[in-house]
Amino acid sequence: MTDKDKIKWFELAVKFMLAKNIFLVMKSRVKGEAMWAIIDQQNHKVLNSNLEWEDELPLDKRDENFKIRTRFGFESAVGLFEQYKMFAA
Repeated sequence: MTDKDKIKWFELAVKFMLAKNIFLVMKSRVKGEAMWAIIDQQNHKVLNSNLEWEDELPLDKRDENFKIRTRFGFESAVGLFEQYKMFAA
């Protein structure tokens, strides 16, 4: 597999493992920009912008406030998780 082929695979990736049960997951695309969530899959929680875990709501229960608190651009999501690791340790 060439480096160019690998780049294509990484561009299509929608889920990255951050820790044992915590994943960065692409949840949607808004106007071409991917929106990501930090998910604790074991406990069915999502990390919000206050660095708190809250329940991952069913799709039909997610309002705009929920999305604003729990969906981020890629770089923002990675930065948020880095902050979380500093305070959770």
